[in-house]
Amino acid sequence: MFRSQPFAVVENVIVTATHRGVGIGRLLFAHIEAFCLKADCSKIMLLSSIERAEAHRFFERVGFAGTRKRGFVKYRRHFSMTPSHG
Repeated sequence: MFRSQPFAVVENVIVTATHRGVGIGRLLFAHIEAFCLKADCSKIMLLSSIERAEAHRFFERVGFAGTRKRGFVKYRRHFSMTPSHG
């Protein structure tokens, strides 16, 4: 990464529906950011399922830009058994 700085990948941060809206998610992400600052991370990345519009709005409220990059995922069940040559 940029000048060999580490970066963070955040996955599976979930606040149950009954506990949303009281600041738990905001607090979790504040701790994540503090950890990343201490570790000198150049950025924090996360992936979210495309249909989770409510979660996407939350991520934007805590400062993530959902329009700057596009993420791609390939799960193990789709890995090929032989290497591709070109």
